[in-house]
Amino acid sequence: MSKRGVVVGVLGAASLFVVGEAGASANVVWCYTDPPIQVTTPAGHNLTVNNTVYLPPGSGSIVQDIRESATAVPDGHGGTQIRITTYVPEAISRTTIVSTENRYQVSTSASAEGGEDITTDLDVPTS
Repeated sequence: MSKRGVVVGVLGAASLFVVGEAGASANVVWCYTDPPIQVTTPAGHNLTVNNTVYLPPGSGSIVQDIRESATAVPDGHGGTQIRITTYVPEAISRTTIVSTENRYQVSTSASAEGGEDITTDLDVPTS
């Protein structure tokens, strides 16, 4: 391999790194993902719900005040309705919550002002 080829390769990789960094700095929201929420369906199946909270910039210092809980009840059609309740502190002006259960590929979202309980519902096909 020639020195010229190595130099061109290094410069190309460095330029992609710089361009990638410039795009990432344009984010205007900060994302907080709690540990997954474990839910047991009425029939005893264990499911995992991922709950992602999108926060305005500068909200990172109060993420420990976010509280979450989940319940699972029959949906009346042989499946399970999972209700996720997320409390977001008043200090956060507006937030969006995205709740996802990956095994059955169901997802839902909701937005609200800080200081409110935000409820999202997932309907999974297992009981």
